[in-house]
Amino acid sequence: MAPTSGVDDPFQIPSTVPSIVHTDAINRTTPFSSQSTSSTSTDTDETPDNSKLSRPQLMSRKSSGTNIIPREAPTEAPPQEFPPDDARAMSPRRSTEETDNMLNSARQSIERRAQDMQSGLEAIATQIETVSKNCESLDRQNQALQDAIGDMTRSLSRESLTSKKK
Repeated sequence: MAPTSGVDDPFQIPSTVPSIVHTDAINRTTPFSSQSTSSTSTDTDETPDNSKLSRPQLMSRKSSGTNIIPREAPTEAPPQEFPPDDARAMSPRRSTEETDNMLNSARQSIERRAQDMQSGLEAIATQIETVSKNCESLDRQNQALQDAIGDMTRSLSRESLTSKKK
């Protein structure tokens, strides 16, 4: 099927279409259609341009500058002096001595708490031992009482049997 607009490439814009309308899909001839769409009378008044249309060029941008930091540049900001009413001046950084003292006091308090807990655990362990010993002695006494009650009931039942026989 040959296009009726006289264009060899089915995706090429016909020469009668003005350059403003080149993005409109209605004025294109596709390989799936057997007829070309008609153009308006104002389109035919334009001079035909056989060259392919090009995209507009991109606008140039200014450079944003380099983000590369030279090796010689200082890595830390210099210390700053703040006025006394500034919040940054009210909470200064601690020195190594202060942090060491805080670390040692925290370590000592943790060690004291650990020792207290260990002594508490030892006290609980000894209390458990004494309670278990008391429980064992009570179990033995309970067993002795049950044996004594059992012996008494047997002896009473024998006596009642012998008294009935007589």
